[in-house]
Amino acid sequence: MLSKKKIKIMFRMASYEQGVGKKDLNTVRFYKADYVRLNILKSVVCMTIAYALVLGLVIFYNIEYVIKNAVKLPYDSIGIKTLGIYIFLVVFYVFVSLFVYSSRYGHARKRVQRYFKYLKYLSKYYENDGEEYEEEERDDF
Repeated sequence: MLSKKKIKIMFRMASYEQGVGKKDLNTVRFYKADYVRLNILKSVVCMTIAYALVLGLVIFYNIEYVIKNAVKLPYDSIGIKTLGIYIFLVVFYVFVSLFVYSSRYGHARKRVQRYFKYLKYLSKYYENDGEEYEEEERDDF
């Protein structure tokens, strides 16, 4: 027997699986710490590549000055400043990534828990041969 409540839940579950659910289910297959560490590592690698590209562009922009004064340049102070900026950016990206990916994991986990709650509801509904299984219904996914 078809019930409006069951159809409504199944529609929500299907739309969730087709939309945000794909990404959420892939996210929560990791432990939170592993997910955050992996994404921090990705962020640091991408930031390092971007920093190297920007540094290369700055050098190429000033290549005439660098070539003329190659012997006189204070390479020690330039290296220390460059390394200091890089370390600052790495620390900044680590903290931002930690906050962002922890938050994303938490939200995804809540949505997946709600999804599994609806799966459990439908399972009990079918176990009881279509009799209404009473549990509160939430309209949001």
